[in-house]
Amino acid sequence: MPTVDPFSRPLTDLADDAFLVMEESTGYGAVLEALRTARAGSMILTKDGAVAGVFTERDILNKCLLEGTRPETPVRELMSPRPSTLPLTATVREAIALMDSKHVRNLPLVDGAGAPKGLLTVGRLIRFLAYAFPAEVVNLPPRPGQVAEEADGA
Repeated sequence: MPTVDPFSRPLTDLADDAFLVMEESTGYGAVLEALRTARAGSMILTKDGAVAGVFTERDILNKCLLEGTRPETPVRELMSPRPSTLPLTATVREAIALMDSKHVRNLPLVDGAGAPKGLLTVGRLIRFLAYAFPAEVVNLPPRPGQVAEEADGA
């Protein structure tokens, strides 16, 4: 029986369809409350129905806390604009390559019109890979490059 290459699986298999989405004109306070209520670390922001930006915990730490951002500040002033996106038909391989090359942890998944259809997070991707390669993950040494000095066992 042929095995399926996990890297060629479509992102429809991994996409979080319970992602948060709001208009970019929404106030920072409302966005923060939605993230807190949902216990989420990121949100997709739209303009006219298409992905316009992503707002994450890192944006809160790097742009908001030290600045004393007012709750009514439009989140478009604080978000990471024009994020990289992929269609749901893209593969796990393509997502890994894009996330690595752009150094992103949250990847909006879109339809042909650019409307958000899902969100792929680095955590979700890691869990998928750990599930796809259990022997490799379970058998990793606790420290990279670790080599046993003596053989274990009887």
